[in-house]
Amino acid sequence: MATLKNELPVRLAKRYGKQVVYHALQDPSQSVILEVIATRIREIEKLQEELTTIKTNEKKARATLSTFEAKPRLSDLRQDIQQLEIERNAIQARLTSHQGDDEVSLPAEEREKLEREWKKWQRHATLRHRICRELWGKCTEVLPENMTSKELWESLGLEGTLQ
Repeated sequence: MATLKNELPVRLAKRYGKQVVYHALQDPSQSVILEVIATRIREIEKLQEELTTIKTNEKKARATLSTFEAKPRLSDLRQDIQQLEIERNAIQARLTSHQGDDEVSLPAEEREKLEREWKKWQRHATLRHRICRELWGKCTEVLPENMTSKELWESLGLEGTLQ
């Protein structure tokens, strides 16, 4: 402490029991410190501007990257085209091999069963068609004078051809 007193101007602040707290007086040349602080503040502002510029550039780069990732790559498209051509050729080969086989070979029992079902459903369709024509005939007998049968057909939302 003795050297501290001899080197710096020191003033005694307070005594606490056996301890003594000394305060060192500093050089009043604050202008150097203020210049350093001002320089640091300018550096901080410059770095903050650079940081905002870098962040905007990063955002632009990320947006560009996402647009590139959204588009399929040319190599992937070429590979997909080759795969589709292979599939098309395989399908065409199967089609040409089956074009000579017009008839499907079925066992006799299966063929008879299918023919019976076909005839049964043909009778149902013919019967329903006849019933529809009769009902339509009765509906068109009582049409108002200002309406045609075609207009009635369309107003009822019926599909198919007008009979």
